[in-house]
Amino acid sequence: MPDDFGGVGDANGAPGDLDPGADPGEGMDCGRQNFNVERKPASILLVLDRSASMLDDPNGDDGTPSKWDIVVPALQEVITSTNEAASWGLKVFPQGHRAGSCSAESFPSDILIPIAMNNASTVNQAISETEAEGDGTPTGDAINKAVEYLKTLQNDDPKYILLATDGDPSCPKSASDEFAVQAVTNAAAAGFHTFVVGIASSESKVKALNGLAVAGLEPRQDPDPLAPKFYLASTKDQLVTSLQTITGEVSTCLFPLSAAPPNPDHVGVFIGDQAVMQDTTGTDGWDYTGPDMMTIKLSGAACEQVATSGAASVKVIFGCKDDPIY
Repeated sequence: MPDDFGGVGDANGAPGDLDPGADPGEGMDCGRQNFNVERKPASILLVLDRSASMLDDPNGDDGTPSKWDIVVPALQEVITSTNEAASWGLKVFPQGHRAGSCSAESFPSDILIPIAMNNASTVNQAISETEAEGDGTPTGDAINKAVEYLKTLQNDDPKYILLATDGDPSCPKSASDEFAVQAVTNAAAAGFHTFVVGIASSESKVKALNGLAVAGLEPRQDPDPLAPKFYLASTKDQLVTSLQTITGEVSTCLFPLSAAPPNPDHVGVFIGDQAVMQDTTGTDGWDYTGPDMMTIKLSGAACEQVATSGAASVKVIFGCKDDPIY
């Protein structure tokens, strides 16, 4: 009978007579393989604003906690908790220590921490060693440098930019908002969407952040059309919630295979003991992501199930020719 994902099971709801957790080739002489697969992590480049205005409180005054004191522990908490689900990297802007607003010394240069798997402790250590002592806010240049770097990564991992800032771009000194929006627009066109997390203390800053969030193609969803389009960070708890939402959205349902299946039409995919049927439309089920058949992508209810039960529950069977999988 059909199971939750369209598979055919026996009368007890199990996927036929097959055990997805059985030893590879057990009872078989044709090279049948049963194995677990691990999810491909998303790559996230954190582009962190370290301008001196981050030392103000969320109202733009000298109160406490400062925006920096809100942002840093929240970022570090979420980066730690998503160490296995995301590959993190770090770019900070502006450069230098009181180098002068929009000066050559302040413009963003190299990536501070390159993106890598299991990189949370390295990124968090670099954030801890960073001080909010920069002059000006060259947001557009920071995004352009981020895109230059992301283009050098020779893999097919999904890649995102997470921009954490407190509002108005200020460099170049004329049309800085438009320059930053164009940079984020260009990033999206290159395949790198931008999530915007911000603490805005004035109407102009809200407008700037909204423009960046919309241009990045990952605006915050809210039924209220007047609600901010960027993710909110007015308190640590609010920021943690925003960041958890973002990392949940970029969690992938991509599962690399160690080798292409010998018989592509005889492959079974299971979440626990539930069979997932192949769906070449990418609507609800599983399919290969390309002609090399080296990565499987889950979609629809199957992807949602993985998000709930965990990627460790996904199993794949490479069956033999004419071998019933389900």
